[in-house]
Amino acid sequence: MAEYWLAAYAVSALVGGVVGTALVTRHDRRQPTFTFGLFVLAIAGWSTTYVGYLAASTPRLLLAFKQLSYVPAVAVPVLWLVFAMQYTGRSDRLSGPRIAALSVVPVGVLTLVVTAPHHGLFYASITTTPVDSGRALVTTDGVGHTANLVYSYGLLLVGNGLLVGELFTDNRLYRRQSLVLLACLATPWVANGVYHLGFDIYPGADITPAVFVASSLPLAVIVQRAALAGFVPVAHERVFHTLDDPVFVLTPAGRVLDANRAARDIVTADSGAAVDADIVELLPEVLLDDGDLHPELSTAMECRIQVDGVARQYVARLRQTELETEQAVRGSLLSLTDVTVQKRQQEQLATTNADLSRQATRLERKNEQLERLASVISHDLETPLATGETLLHLIDADLNDPSPELRQSLADLETVHSRLRTFAEGLPTLARESTDVESPGECDLETVARAAWEVVDTGELRLSVTATCTLDGDSSRLQQAFENLFQNAVDHGSPHPRSRAQGDAVEHGRAGASTAPTTPDKDAVTTVRVGTLASADGFYVEDDGPGIPADRRHDMLEFGVSTGSGSGYGLAIVRTIIEAHAWQFSITDAASGGARFEVTTDIPTN
Repeated sequence: MAEYWLAAYAVSALVGGVVGTALVTRHDRRQPTFTFGLFVLAIAGWSTTYVGYLAASTPRLLLAFKQLSYVPAVAVPVLWLVFAMQYTGRSDRLSGPRIAALSVVPVGVLTLVVTAPHHGLFYASITTTPVDSGRALVTTDGVGHTANLVYSYGLLLVGNGLLVGELFTDNRLYRRQSLVLLACLATPWVANGVYHLGFDIYPGADITPAVFVASSLPLAVIVQRAALAGFVPVAHERVFHTLDDPVFVLTPAGRVLDANRAARDIVTADSGAAVDADIVELLPEVLLDDGDLHPELSTAMECRIQVDGVARQYVARLRQTELETEQAVRGSLLSLTDVTVQKRQQEQLATTNADLSRQATRLERKNEQLERLASVISHDLETPLATGETLLHLIDADLNDPSPELRQSLADLETVHSRLRTFAEGLPTLARESTDVESPGECDLETVARAAWEVVDTGELRLSVTATCTLDGDSSRLQQAFENLFQNAVDHGSPHPRSRAQGDAVEHGRAGASTAPTTPDKDAVTTVRVGTLASADGFYVEDDGPGIPADRRHDMLEFGVSTGSGSGYGLAIVRTIIEAHAWQFSITDAASGGARFEVTTDIPTN
């Protein structure tokens, strides 16, 4: 009879070793499947010690293998508790110190087992008895052996209690898994209890490891097929059931295998009856078509469903699931993504865009009206100006040797006419340049500056571009601003001023003067520099001429303000162009003492 048990334990050790090794090598150590693999390996080691026990022929070898069997035997309850905690989602309570604390008693038991021949704490007596053609070990239990049984069964009961708790979960998948797990483990636990009650089939040999290995085979299949390691119940509870979006897990026949809380809130039946019901009996009519699931669910369909009296919008989709190793459909997932907030935001954004579009249209219409008004005013001023100028020339022709005072008055009146004409001609430009830049584009600072320099008759002046950058603006309007700035330098800093290329440039001199201003050679402009600002995003234009007095700089940016005989619109137009880009324009001193115009393109907002 011993040879049969020897073969049984040998097969048990081999099968358990293969199964345990496969589970350990294929899974991460943090997964319950890995721990279950260690559990099976410990049982395989337990069976291996009994192979040696049955093959032993001397009392010393019998005792040695008996003692060796306790190494895996005391590890089995600890591994089972760790597996049960991982399986039920309590891995966060497993730490190195706690596992070490659980191992204190097993280590103490091993110490008593190894030293058993020298005391009666673990075995009260150790004898042998003849069995078949050999001998078997007969022992009586001591207090240490009893303490080991109490501790081991305590750990096993705690682990089983955790699994029993999963029988009461709302999810049928995990309820069935836990039930099968407990059923498979019931047989070896009963066999172990029978052995410790003294009903051993072979003297001194515990049949528990062989029964354990036999039970581990279906358990290993469950681990692989049902993915116990991946779908632990607590994770299912914390993730699946707490999803805000409804999700139904369906069988291939269309029955509900599981449904999270959000899904149960939208079904027409009682929430307790949702699981195991036909999905078409639960869903709102909007998701059905002729008594079946709507065909658009296979791609995606938008729908509106009343939830607790509030209409919510969803994007519903039905996805079929397949196992990686099989082509057959294993079921499907019906998910409804709540897009109520996104839809409201889209509607609000659409309303805002429509309002902005209407405002932009009204603003564009007002700008067009402003330009037309400016053109009309400019045109209407032509007739009275022409009449006034004609009368002035007639008066001057009829006068014979007028007095100096009268001649000065006539000259002043002619200057007024000239300024009014310049004003009339500049009105359309002012109206156009004051509007915002609607479609800015990338333009190079140096390119725009040199293009403006080519337009203005700069004579002997020299342009120096010290640095360049990319600007986000309207290149043609920026060129207009540079032309005005360059013309300003020509007219008010050149040693030989040219005739004005544009009537709206700014002069330096005394307001109302009837003669053109002159600039001393020592203040003559020789170079105009363009570069980027070091302290902020932007650029500057400066010259080495006489500059602009500090007390006049602010006024110089207003329409019609001039320090000379010009119209006073040159720098005002520059300012309107810069402000139309949402930039900032200012006047300061150049390093050489001349005028410096700075444009800051990155304006901080509060």
